[in-house]
Formats: sequence, structure tokens, C-alpha cells
Amino acid sequence: MSGAQGTGVNRSRGTMSTMTTTTLAAGTDGLLGNRLTRHGTPVVQWATLLLLVVTGAIAIGVDNPILRITTPVLGVLLWLFVLSFFRNPVRVPAPGHQPVCPADGKIIAVEEVHDESYVEGPALRIQIFLSVFNVHVNRSPVSGVVEHLRHIDGGYRNAQQASAREVNERQEIGILSDEGLKILVRQIAGLIARRIVCPLQAGDRIERGFDFGMIRFGSQTEIVIPARDGVPFRAAVVPGQKVQGGKTVLGDWN
Repeated sequence: MSGAQGTGVNRSRGTMSTMTTTTLAAGTDGLLGNRLTRHGTPVVQWATLLLLVVTGAIAIGVDNPILRITTPVLGVLLWLFVLSFFRNPVRVPAPGHQPVCPADGKIIAVEEVHDESYVEGPALRIQIFLSVFNVHVNRSPVSGVVEHLRHIDGGYRNAQQASAREVNERQEIGILSDEGLKILVRQIAGLIARRIVCPLQAGDRIERGFDFGMIRFGSQTEIVIPARDGVPFRAAVVPGQKVQGGKTVLGDWN
């Protein structure tokens, strides 16, 4: 990450009224040269330590040959799952300013809405379900400045249901894009996911494709995109389609 610190940030009601910015772009703060996301570093470290301790204890203190073989094998499989879950593949957004997908997964809904949280008007909402086997890093759909942050407590229903957005714990991120559009992203917890990671602060400037956070383990991410100059946003994705965060172009206003 790189940036220049600023002052004058006011986060009244989760929304920034005056600002100077800190620019955030993709960096190499994660493990293995950022191949494992920095948002999962503590979990990966603890999982590795636990594997070493358990394997050592089994090797020293257990005489049962079956346990001495099966326990380390199961531990290694669980450790590999943790590494897979926190993987952070390099994603290069397509040229242009069209919004890119904020998450890997499957499109579960594309619908017209009237958003009152941040966009404050008619928009197109695209919802994405992330299974435990998807990359769980969330990425910024556009370049712009974070204006709005709001965390909403809630339950932990199955995130594969579109209605999870109404009842589950969620984090809103409102981005004022370089084109002057208000883009809203929601991180929505799921049945298993109980930890939303979003270290952004009001006033941060984030680049298109920047890996700004994640949700652990299994979740939903949605994006709300308004009209531009009176022209509604037209989706290039459909329900059931698999998408890649930071890479799949969601559509355009043309």
C-alpha cells in the first residue's frame, strides 16, 4: 500500500463530510508476497502453529499407529483448506472505468432498487454468493474515495438466499467514484461466516481492484450502482453466472 496521510476527516453517522485522503492500492502486505491475503495472516499463523504443536504432540505422546498417521493427515488437510481460503490471486482489472465485480462467486440476483443508505435514488443491485471454496477477498469495484461506512448488527442466515442482506450482519462501504457516482458495496455475513473484515476509514482513496477486506467463511457481497447522467446502469452479468472479483466487468451505462 502507498499513500499520503491527510487530516480533517469527519465520520458523523458513518459518512464523511470533509476530507483529505490516504491512497490505498494493491500491495504486498500478505504472506508469500501477498499470495495469501493480509486479512487472513493471523489465522494462517495460528493454524500453522496449531498444526506443528499437534503433530509434535502426537509423534511424541501417542503409541496408537492409526492415530499417529491419521491425525497429522487430517491436520495437514485442514491447514491446506485454511491456506486455500485466504488465497489472494493477482487480479488486473480490465481497462476503463466500468465497475468490476467486488467478489468471487455466483450471481444470485440482479434487480432494480431504490437505495436510501448511500446512493439515495434508483439503482441496479447485483448480489454475489461466495461459497467456502471461493476466493473471499473483497475488491473495490471503482477508483474513488470512501465516503460512507456503516456496520449493522444482525443474524447469520444462509448467505445463498438473497434475503440474507435484510437480516444478517453487514458492513456498508460507500465510494464516491472518480466520475462522481455514489457506489455502494455491502459485505454480508453468512451461516458460517461470523467475521467481517473491513479496515477502511472514511477519507481513504482506493483504486479499482484494491483488496480492501473479506468475510470469513462463506458469505454474500452486493453492489448498488446508480444511473449516470440519467442513463441506468445495464448489467453484463446474469443470475447463475460465476464471476471473479476485481476482474469481471459488471456492465456499463451505454
